[in-house]
Amino acid sequence: MRLDRYLSKALGISRREAKRLVKSGRVKIGDKNKIAKDFSIKIDDEQVFVNDKPIEKPKEKIYIMLNKPAGFVSSTKDINPTVLDLIDHPRVAELFPVGRLDMDAKGLLILTNDGQFAHRIISPKYHVEREYEVRVSGSAENALKLTEGVKVGQHFFKAKKVEINRDVVRIVICEGKHHQVKLMMKAVGLGVVELKRVRIGPLTLDIDEGEWRELTESEVRRLMGA
Repeated sequence: MRLDRYLSKALGISRREAKRLVKSGRVKIGDKNKIAKDFSIKIDDEQVFVNDKPIEKPKEKIYIMLNKPAGFVSSTKDINPTVLDLIDHPRVAELFPVGRLDMDAKGLLILTNDGQFAHRIISPKYHVEREYEVRVSGSAENALKLTEGVKVGQHFFKAKKVEINRDVVRIVICEGKHHQVKLMMKAVGLGVVELKRVRIGPLTLDIDEGEWRELTESEVRRLMGA
């Protein structure tokens, strides 16, 4: 990787800023005595220093869990606040949501810059489970019908599992069509008061609302195998 790109990814700065950093003589390679003079040189396993401090090797791929609050759009650009506004990461501009949650929905959302990973999670052929907690209006017992399946327009939706606790329905599905859970509830006469996604495949939400964290390598591997 070119030095300017390496610095850009490692420090979360633009390539132009990275080049200026090299030209200023504040970047060293290999040891603290070897000043980098060419921002186009290739960096492999050498240690890079900025202001005599070692910097971590940049990660090519990024995987983030977000506990999305209501009021944010699952998009990279919108007139409304987007989920990217919640992520304080140096390479946030590279990220995109894996699937979506409606603006008024809460819970687990994955963001990444890895298109292959996103396809593996989103594609219906892989049957990755998604689990939701839905507070409903109406007779929650009606949700049990969803394990038999309901026809909504041109689609046939079927829940893999449904559990009921008073007015809260816990539902597991293996696809993620637009507004699917809301449409399924409507099909059995239920209104959605609050919707929260709590699990995707083996990944369970474990952070407070509005917070985010990077996924571990183990979590990414398990998601890819889900």
